Amino acid sequence: MADGLQWIGMARRAGLIALGEENTHAAVRGGKAVLVVVARDSSPGALKRAEGYVFEPGTPLLTAPYDKAQISERTGKPGCSMAAFLDVGLAASFTEALREEFGTEYAETAAALCERRDRVRSRKGNTGKRRKMV
Repeated sequence: MADGLQWIGMARRAGLIALGEENTHAAVRGGKAVLVVVARDSSPGALKRAEGYVFEPGTPLLTAPYDKAQISERTGKPGCSMAAFLDVGLAASFTEALREEFGTEYAETAAALCERRDRVRSRKGNTGKRRKMV
């Protein structure tokens, strides 16, 4: 099973993560963010801004067990303290990996995102088949 940092790297390569404060804010404001992640060593000001970003839309906010250096190493963006996952499947897998690696602190967020991912998958499965018009 991949650890949380690997999921961040996968999201980066897939282009399904917004990195940095400005991009995270734009993703939340645009309704594209599924999960906002803040590094554990982020400044109190950055954490307060992230809380403000997610307050009204209700996007989950998670303080990651990784510091800025670890996140920056995986993303290639120096000093990255904040990111927003743009895909529910990647966000759910990321939180599941955190739950497995670090325990129950992330269980509630992981369960909510896994439920949301499953709803999206079931909708796609039901509408994916089309009948041929004769």
